[in-house]
Amino acid sequence: MLAPLAGKLVAVTGAGGGIGFAIASRFANEGASVVLLGRNKSKLQQALERIRSESGDKEKAKTHSIFPHDVRKLESWVHLAANYNGINILVNSAGVTQTSLFVRTDPPTAEDILATNLHGAIWGCRVIGRDMIRRKDGGCIINVSSLLALKSATGASVYAASKAGLLGLTTSLAQEWGPYGIRVNAILPGYISTDMTKSLEKSPLIEKIPAQRFGTPDEVADAAAFLAKNQYANNCMLNLDGGLSAT
Repeated sequence: MLAPLAGKLVAVTGAGGGIGFAIASRFANEGASVVLLGRNKSKLQQALERIRSESGDKEKAKTHSIFPHDVRKLESWVHLAANYNGINILVNSAGVTQTSLFVRTDPPTAEDILATNLHGAIWGCRVIGRDMIRRKDGGCIINVSSLLALKSATGASVYAASKAGLLGLTTSLAQEWGPYGIRVNAILPGYISTDMTKSLEKSPLIEKIPAQRFGTPDEVADAAAFLAKNQYANNCMLNLDGGLSAT
């Protein structure tokens, strides 16, 4: 069954741009109230104004908001839950990438990748998930992982480890929280056209993708909306890579 998103309260991390913004915008356009989370307040404000300007309902546009937020810190999540009661859908899309060989990756860089990509999602699920359990009205969590959680790539070992960890978290929570009506799913994007990938040399990568192109943030947002609305979707690992995972 596909449930409407209208009236839902949705929190999206990494919503200042790229995939996170596209997901927040899609949910807002389908009638949800969206809380945009991220570390850069200026980017969040710009994203909020863009979403509000695209809304055809001025009163509904007022329900969207920003919440400057460091996903890496447990106290940030506790503060979020205290300020927004009743979050129905959590999307963990905050992420930082890596373009260095493992032997050249220093500890602070590795720790930041793990803290942002994995630990932040762990804390978010713990705080928001506990609130969902307490309210006894179900909920939905969507973790944005990566194709690199399953497919190797040189120079992205710590990033790949963080995204593989997200898949383990997703599977475990889908089983543990399913009886509470909380669905936990993951999206595994391949190469998506965002600021994170704009420095890549595209031609040799596109040659390897059966679809012969990079994906778009809006296509990832389509997948997130599907997972949020399909009430039987739990423990889904949705590949979104133009067929690259088949090669």
